[in-house]
Amino acid sequence: MRSAHYEITVRGRLGVTLAGAFDGMTATAAPAGTVIRGELDQAALHSVLERIDSLGLELLDVRRSPSAR
Repeated sequence: MRSAHYEITVRGRLGVTLAGAFDGMTATAAPAGTVIRGELDQAALHSVLERIDSLGLELLDVRRSPSAR
């Protein structure tokens, strides 16, 4: 399965503990909240989205990017 670079925005600023729940991804503060970035295949993307839901975070945006930033 091919992977792609994704940028996932959640509401609010994630602390170190919550950001650590997204192993292998980077979390950066943004005006709308926190942007979580990383290379994911489709199964991993679904896993990250489920994790966001289970942590009670509000999903604001999911974008597929042409390349890593």
